[in-house]
Amino acid sequence: MKKFFTASMITAALLATGGAAQADEIISEARTVDGRAVKVVLDGIVDLKLKQGAPALLVSGDKRYIQKITVTQSGDTIRIGTENMRGIHLGSRNLKAELSLPQLRELVSAGVGSAEVKGFDGDEVRLSLEGAGAMNVASRFKKVDARLTGVGSLSLSETQAETVDLNLKGAGQILISGQSKNLYAKLGGIGSLDARQLHSENVDADMTGLGSASFNAKTSANLRLSGMGSATVYGKPTNRQSTARGLGSVSWN
Repeated sequence: MKKFFTASMITAALLATGGAAQADEIISEARTVDGRAVKVVLDGIVDLKLKQGAPALLVSGDKRYIQKITVTQSGDTIRIGTENMRGIHLGSRNLKAELSLPQLRELVSAGVGSAEVKGFDGDEVRLSLEGAGAMNVASRFKKVDARLTGVGSLSLSETQAETVDLNLKGAGQILISGQSKNLYAKLGGIGSLDARQLHSENVDADMTGLGSASFNAKTSANLRLSGMGSATVYGKPTNRQSTARGLGSVSWN
């Protein structure tokens, strides 16, 4: 009897292993895109890696679900998303997209997942996290317009900009590093802004939300607080101005 149960358990384990292997079988396939695209909209349940290069798109994932990845291009806009994914566990989907484009002007993440961007530069870029997830961008544009209106984290690195415009209306964190001449920030959501590693000449910020913020200014800093958050300014700027009408305060370090 003991041998019977042992054999049965081994058989069950082998079947379970085989089922898991089948469920986790990952395949890849190329999708067609062209070099006109400068705007990417990410939707559905898919993770994106975007880099500068010749136009190409490779999607991968569980073979049962890869056909649910949808890709459409209309003029200069590529949309990457998923069809109806009800009943599919988020952790087991393994749906990914690797996209290369010569130029980038706008990235919108409106779904559930992550977006990673590397290697672009140019005059201007607009970044918007509207869904739930994370966006990590390492690029060098003269003007950066970044918005977090969803839930998650937005991280910007290697910044070399004339102007950075940040807007937090959702729930989460914006983290930015590099250099800029002018930083404009509007914080009205629930979350935080960490711009201590962004060395700016001038900082101008409106804080009406519930989160905290840190800045690094060399020449001037003008902060207006009317919410419940506090701000810390590093860099010992020559010109300092602040007003606090809510429950928050400003510290100068």
